[in-house]
Amino acid sequence: MRVVLHCHSTWSYDGHWTLGRIAKTFGALGVDAVMMTEHDTGFDPGRFGAYRQACAEASTRRCKLIPGIEYSSPDNDIHLLTWGLDRFLAEHRPVMETLRAIRQSGGVAVFAHPVRREAWRRFESDWVPYLSAIELWNRKSDGLTWGREAERLIAETGLPATVGMDFHRARHLYALSNRVAVDRGGDLEADLVSAVRSGTLRPMALGRPLLDAQGRPDGPHDRLEQWRRATLKRLRGR
Repeated sequence: MRVVLHCHSTWSYDGHWTLGRIAKTFGALGVDAVMMTEHDTGFDPGRFGAYRQACAEASTRRCKLIPGIEYSSPDNDIHLLTWGLDRFLAEHRPVMETLRAIRQSGGVAVFAHPVRREAWRRFESDWVPYLSAIELWNRKSDGLTWGREAERLIAETGLPATVGMDFHRARHLYALSNRVAVDRGGDLEADLVSAVRSGTLRPMALGRPLLDAQGRPDGPHDRLEQWRRATLKRLRGR
């Protein structure tokens, strides 16, 4: 299956597309499932229940929406992408409190966009046992290629890599997805959560595997970015 991670709808304060529009558009683009991650701001247990139901109702035969929450730290510097929770935890709690609650509730957590607000500098080794992955490439924060800071963090921690659009509006659409082998006839939400937990998602970019045989990022988008940076450097030197 082709799965997109990290997507926001109008259930987030800064989202621009409805759940229905997301399901129809991504389905038309060949995406089998979108793992949603609405911001925790403004959520409570009652709203979370309504949101889960809305994801189920907006899903189509072509594209399923998996409900998730992007939890933030009190200062909003650290964000965690989470799925597999049947209840809302709390907004803007300390990172370790949130991670422990996610583990106790049977969910999974991914460290989001390390480059945003230089979150990678505040990463703590105590978080590693509670995380299932690190977002290597965030389209909104990193741009046209993966984050070098995220790449180093993944190498240091040994955690798997994922890619995410951080979709809020049309301009964030990009050919970033994750491939995963799951039974289409099973419990899709549970199976995808299990895939995140086991690190079996395979990041894809521009229709090709993003990681080489050794698990390192490689691809034409990197060469494009290197050319862009070299060109800008030459132009600044004139």
